[in-house]
Amino acid sequence: MDMQIERVLDKLEEEIRAGKKALFGNLRAVDDTKCLEYIASIRNLLPSSITEARVILQDKDNIIGDAHDKARDILNRARAEAEQLIAEDRIVEEARRRASAILDDAERQAADLSANCYHGIMDMFDSAEANLRDSLQNVDKGRRALYNMMSDGSRGER
Repeated sequence: MDMQIERVLDKLEEEIRAGKKALFGNLRAVDDTKCLEYIASIRNLLPSSITEARVILQDKDNIIGDAHDKARDILNRARAEAEQLIAEDRIVEEARRRASAILDDAERQAADLSANCYHGIMDMFDSAEANLRDSLQNVDKGRRALYNMMSDGSRGER
């Protein structure tokens, strides 16, 4: 996306530079329709970062839901296995010890899975934030360059 914005800004800059210079001063006559089209294109490119952030939020919810489902499955399997072991008279004591260990392991796995999901989601947010910042910096650079060109042109009038 950054490259698309850069290309549109380059076209806008080319249009301004290609404008016919006035006889007196540093003013240029540019095709305002083309310039406005380039600005509209830039505006259309910017919201994709917002859309990406929405997708990341939706992915976050899906990842967390999947992690909770997996954790629930692990706990259910652990409980089922614990109940089966407890039902057998000859190994009641061993079943309790093993069931406890399985539950502890399942809870630890569930906690690890949740923590990993949250870290992954934070990484996605950090990436989206960096992309947004880069996009904003590129827009700001383009705006400053345009302002400088406009300022340079207005100084030539005086």
